[in-house]
Amino acid sequence: MNVKMLFAVLMAFGVAFAGLSVDSFTVSKSQFEPNEPGVATVTVTNPIGSERITSITMTIENPPEIAVTSAPKMSDIDAGGSTIVSLPFRVRDDARPGIYLLNVVFSGYKQSGGTSTTSTNTVSIPITVVNEPDLSFTVDNKVLSGIDDVVITVSNNGGPAKSLKLRTGGAVSLYGSDLIYIGDLTGNKSMDITLDSRGAPDGPTDVMFIFEYQDELGMTGMDNSTLRMTVRNEKLDLTIDQTSSLITKKESNLTFNVRNDGTETLKDVRLSFPDNTLRLKNSGEMKFGDIAPGQTASASVVAFAELPPGVNQVNASLSWIERDVQKQESRQLPISITSDADVGVYLEAKPLPLTIGSEHTISVLVSNLGSYRIDNVDVSIESPAMRSLDISEKQYIGSLQNDDFSTVQFLVAVNATSEGPQPVKITVNYRDQSGEWKTKVIRQDVSVYSPPAAQGDPLPVLVVLAVLAAAVWYVFLRKKPQNGG
Repeated sequence: MNVKMLFAVLMAFGVAFAGLSVDSFTVSKSQFEPNEPGVATVTVTNPIGSERITSITMTIENPPEIAVTSAPKMSDIDAGGSTIVSLPFRVRDDARPGIYLLNVVFSGYKQSGGTSTTSTNTVSIPITVVNEPDLSFTVDNKVLSGIDDVVITVSNNGGPAKSLKLRTGGAVSLYGSDLIYIGDLTGNKSMDITLDSRGAPDGPTDVMFIFEYQDELGMTGMDNSTLRMTVRNEKLDLTIDQTSSLITKKESNLTFNVRNDGTETLKDVRLSFPDNTLRLKNSGEMKFGDIAPGQTASASVVAFAELPPGVNQVNASLSWIERDVQKQESRQLPISITSDADVGVYLEAKPLPLTIGSEHTISVLVSNLGSYRIDNVDVSIESPAMRSLDISEKQYIGSLQNDDFSTVQFLVAVNATSEGPQPVKITVNYRDQSGEWKTKVIRQDVSVYSPPAAQGDPLPVLVVLAVLAAAVWYVFLRKKPQNGG
């Protein structure tokens, strides 16, 4: 029998025994809250070529958390016909978050050659129950004029919002970052953000705030809200951009580019910082020289900043000569500060020494050498001379305050093939206070030794010692000294 004939036989066989089938189902919403109603819709068909199905019944197997409020009566279905069944339900008010299956069993009879047979089909409809977060927010300043610090207060009056993140859309954007990590939120939280409206037109504008989160079931959700704000940008003759990294509490090279956006040549352009939070070494100011319209000048200086990681608004003073007139202007410049975060790593093993074929516990002490707390610290250890006996090759520490330390342990088996120095790689991942993820890798050698040689039977040694003791007694102790007479 060829393939085409076999396919035709299988098709005829399927039609002859065809019966009730469920083509599709829908649920009125993707997820529901406790005490919320919904409707599940099921399409039941009788395929073409089948017999008429009569006395159709529907049995509903619902979990306790889902209450089906009514169920319609089923009518007969001719061959090639179909019917749509709607099942109204309500989630009970004490239902816990989860995904519940609403099972519906359809059963009917069909006559074929004087014989009545039963046709049955079952459909499982998933219904998701979750307490959705209810997010809202306010800002303390709705008037923007370039780069502005505002305080945003985010409120959640619904279910938990985990790993909450904030982005903006439109002409007004976050300054220095694409998104802000808020974390888990169940109540209210206020935080400082910096908005950049330099590319937005003057006047009223709609700023979109986009919140991304995970609900209590771990599913990703999004909430968009639009806030009407006012942009009042003043036309600046100079645009100043920081082009180098400045590390907190360390001397670093600070570089600025200054672009002349005006129509006049600016001569002897200088920039200084009156506050002691940013000190320029060996110079009280940065000199950019003359800058023609549309041109950019650059200047660098060694600076020391006592500023926290992130973007800081720093008071600055600009001076220049325009049309032979000395001018001066004060403004706030956004200065990006990088954390001085660093870690120290120290190893210890028990028992010592590390012996081929033996199991040992490797302790790794991680110390925060920076000036600020570090978060999400984890440690992993790798070596061709060691085989991990732990479930995971990574251990989690969490947060470390500055000058703080913590120790994690790894159970390993030494599988080196020869004794001597063996390489070990320790990797520490962490997030500093500016939100930047950092990784430090330490490579060092550890000494591995062969197992001690097996000791022989102690009986021969004891025998030799006994013989020696007997000989000493015989020679020196057997005869007692004679008394003189």
